[in-house]
Amino acid sequence: MRRTALRGSMSITLIVYLLVLTVRAQASDDRQKKSEDRPRRQVVLYHLDFSLDETLDGKPSGARNFKMLMQEGETNRVRIGSKILISTADSEPKFTDVGLKFDCRLNERDGYISLDGKLELNDLVSPITTPPTIRNFQAEIETAVLLDKATTIGVYDDAVSKRRYELRVTVARAK
Repeated sequence: MRRTALRGSMSITLIVYLLVLTVRAQASDDRQKKSEDRPRRQVVLYHLDFSLDETLDGKPSGARNFKMLMQEGETNRVRIGSKILISTADSEPKFTDVGLKFDCRLNERDGYISLDGKLELNDLVSPITTPPTIRNFQAEIETAVLLDKATTIGVYDDAVSKRRYELRVTVARAK
């Protein structure tokens, strides 16, 4: 009797195990079918070439250029710079970031390239003063440009000095 019960128990276990395997195989096939049925989004890459030209009293005083390769619909983030001490000798140490921060998102619509971005540039005006003087430039960009055409997307005058900043971009499809 015990043998019969043991065989019956083993048979039930084997049947349950085979059912579980069958259900798992079916679920795996269904997942694979669904992923094959979904259209795959084509990867589209773009080269972006940015230029931030700075003039002082109408004369060139500096230019910064940066390039990036971007995928449509994605966001790129760039952080370049240093932390510098800005506190005085008799106060608690305090640091700030100087350099470039840039976030950009790109999409193509109706023959235009839509750009959404934020640019922040901090640099030292006078590093020998304590604390040092830091110049700050920030721009938030929501615009559209044509492919393969250098486009000025912003001209900014500094209210404190006679500085002018001009931000340009050229967008081209990667080959």
